[in-house]
Amino acid sequence: MSVIISYFQRDSMVHRLNPLTKMIWSVVLMMLSFMVTNVYILAVLFLSIVLVAYLAKILKEMLPAFIGLLYFAAFFLLFQVFFIPDGKTLFVLIPGTHLLRVTDQGLLFSAAMGIRLMVIAASFPVLLGTTQVKDLVVMLVEKLKIPYAYAFMFITSIRFIPTFVQEMDLIIQAQCSRAHRLDKGNFIKKFLSICPLAIPLMITSVKKAEQMAISMETRGFGSGKRTYLHHDKFALKDWMICCSLFVLMVIGIFFNIKGFLG
Repeated sequence: MSVIISYFQRDSMVHRLNPLTKMIWSVVLMMLSFMVTNVYILAVLFLSIVLVAYLAKILKEMLPAFIGLLYFAAFFLLFQVFFIPDGKTLFVLIPGTHLLRVTDQGLLFSAAMGIRLMVIAASFPVLLGTTQVKDLVVMLVEKLKIPYAYAFMFITSIRFIPTFVQEMDLIIQAQCSRAHRLDKGNFIKKFLSICPLAIPLMITSVKKAEQMAISMETRGFGSGKRTYLHHDKFALKDWMICCSLFVLMVIGIFFNIKGFLG
């Protein structure tokens, strides 16, 4: 499941925010998720991401990514909960033994880890779904003073992930039309049948990279100082949101030091 979401053309208050404001929001949420170990606070952080997606009018498009992250968090919880022996025993899957024992602390810790992964992985797709790639490049270069070549490589690598996913789907459909079924068998058989498809995908990726390199050279990439047609400025609402995020970050650091978020 790919959580890389392309830009959705909408007219909302989130889309009109400065790209740097949305980048700061995403980074602050990630940092808070690392500080917090309380499962309820982590759940509130994830619900705030869902709320932002709703305000941006892209919740319908983001739902598959959110549901996929929920499945991943559930799988992580089931895998992790049996390896934490601390705490009071809630139940044992094999009665009469200590195997596959689930404790209260283990359940809370595993749930917190799963929701933390959801928060980290969910904020970035919302950022990409509400911000155009060109605006992200300008923000990285002008505001954060990152060299244009590095910013371009970073954004381009993100932009091409959905393209590679589509190419993979086309290759799978082509193989299925040739009676090479990939949807049968167990997980290991499916994985082994998909592995050979990496070769045509790699060849396609190299061809696309060559075409992009030629296109960049014909447009004079790196030949001189760059100029930009549009410059995003910080509005009053951007300053208010950034100040609120800064205050929230300070509060999170303070309570984390005091140990109240554990």
